[in-house]
Amino acid sequence: MSSVAFEEGGAYQSLQAVLQNAFGVVVGDERQQTITAMLKPVLSDYSFSSLEELASALEKGDSGNLRNSVLQAITTHEDHWFSPQELNTLVDGYLVPDMLGSGKDQYRIWVISSNGGQLPYSLAMKLKDAAPAVNVTIDATDISEEVVKQAETGVYDEASMNGMDAESRKKYMHEQDDQWCVNDDIRSMVGFSTCNLLDGFEERGHYDLIICLDGLVYFSLAIKNMLLDSFAKLLDPSGILVPGVNDPMLPMNENFERVQHEAGTFYRQKS
Repeated sequence: MSSVAFEEGGAYQSLQAVLQNAFGVVVGDERQQTITAMLKPVLSDYSFSSLEELASALEKGDSGNLRNSVLQAITTHEDHWFSPQELNTLVDGYLVPDMLGSGKDQYRIWVISSNGGQLPYSLAMKLKDAAPAVNVTIDATDISEEVVKQAETGVYDEASMNGMDAESRKKYMHEQDDQWCVNDDIRSMVGFSTCNLLDGFEERGHYDLIICLDGLVYFSLAIKNMLLDSFAKLLDPSGILVPGVNDPMLPMNENFERVQHEAGTFYRQKS
């Protein structure tokens, strides 16, 4: 394919309609330039000459790989260690003293849209520091198999180390062949796997904490509520849900109530 055509107007509107009707994903007109740029590699990889061809293929629904590639392209964000700060504050001010101090033998955490793995590994490091005797398991999922495989290695180049402080780097990582590797004691706390929220996930078991940073921001109201209903089934009665900093206000849902703790905002199941 010699070139990729990026049409204005109609083709993007066709893509918007398919994304919303087929996947419940909402992308506004104001994001046309950004979404178009994000999808350029997908068009190239699948030999599509236009957004219209892509929209037509998505509408047919023949390829789960294509769907996952599109969703991954438009929802990926840049990763930083120990970010966002709002989550760090919530971990230090609520998760460690209130949740991990409740006396349970084991705690399970689900990190949705784990991308390069910096977030779940950062969380493991913080919990290892604050509560070394507590048994914590972190399930980290992403829609992309390629991303998951890379995150599992725990290997990062210098360009991927944004936000990593010197003390944590020295304590929980080691350098090898000009790359930084997460130590085994931290890697053993985190398990990576692929997961598309639209395919269902009820078999994952119960969790004390679900972190869904911006994982819901792209979905329609109906899909958000469907996912929230499913999250409620997975959370233990004392468990909490932490949404993204870009989408901190969840829609009204009969299962959850918003809690404004001094350490930050989260949601818990209604009693």
